[in-house]
Amino acid sequence: MNTIPEIDSDSFDIEDSEDIIGLARTLVDGSHIGLLCTVNLEGKPEVRWMSTLSFDGFPVFHTLTAPDSRKVREVKAHPDVNWMFSNHDRSLILNLIGKARIITDTPMLKRVWKHVEDKSHAYFLNQYAKGPGFVVIETTVEEIECTSPKNGFRFAVKPSDLAHAHYPI
Repeated sequence: MNTIPEIDSDSFDIEDSEDIIGLARTLVDGSHIGLLCTVNLEGKPEVRWMSTLSFDGFPVFHTLTAPDSRKVREVKAHPDVNWMFSNHDRSLILNLIGKARIITDTPMLKRVWKHVEDKSHAYFLNQYAKGPGFVVIETTVEEIECTSPKNGFRFAVKPSDLAHAHYPI
C-alpha cells in the first residue's frame, strides 16, 4: 500500500489550503504565474506564461488574452490544455488538466474582467484602440495533479471525486 509522505509545512502555507481546491485557489490567485500548455496547429506542444487569472468558480477558471493570439487558434483547434502552477520555492507543483474554450460574448468578458485582480501583465491590451481588446480562455478542470519534488510525492484526483462536489460556477 502506497502512503503519501507528509508535506513540509515550510514549503507552502497549509492553513491557506484546507483541501485540494483551497490549494489550487492559493496557487491560481494571480500572484503565481501559470504555464499554459496547448497543442499548436502542427500537433506540437506550445507553452507560455500566463498571469491574468480568475479562479472564482472551480472547477472552471479564466484568463485574458489577445483575440488574435496563437493560443486562441490552438485552443479552438485542440481544446485539451494543461496548466502548471507552483508555489514560490517550487516545492509544490499543481497541474490543472482539462478542456478550454474561447469566450467572446460581452457579458461574460465583463464578468471575468471584474474578477481578474491583477491586469498589470495584460500587455496585449496596449495593442487595441477600440473594442474590448481581449477574449477569455475558459478552462474546465478534469484532473488535478499535485506533485512535491521536495517531499517525493505525487497524487492525482478528478474534481468530481472530491468531497466538495458542489462548486460555485
